Amino acid sequence: MNFKFPFWKLATALVVLILICNPALIELALLVDLVGLDVFLIAIELQFVAFIGYHFNMWIRPTLKVVYSTIQKFDPYFFVPTKLIVKQYPQILCHAIPGLMILSFGVLVVPMDSTTA
Repeated sequence: MNFKFPFWKLATALVVLILICNPALIELALLVDLVGLDVFLIAIELQFVAFIGYHFNMWIRPTLKVVYSTIQKFDPYFFVPTKLIVKQYPQILCHAIPGLMILSFGVLVVPMDSTTA
């Protein structure tokens, strides 16, 4: 049984009826009725993804590049591995946590008895 088709027909009808109740939204109700609710929601989702993608590329990525280069200056063992490398060697993710490798090497170098002497 295919429940998808009747669901979208019913959902479109309900949305159109709700939008027709407001006189300012009659045009929007006609548009939703014309293209269907699923296509209308896909169009809204596409606009949202385009908006987020633009702001990610213009603001977030350059900021993260500065943070990444700053962390690499202080922690020489820090790097972000690719997905393929993580699939082969999951333990390499400990390099993606800033300062973890330096902390673990410091624990290895400092003997446990040195604090009691």
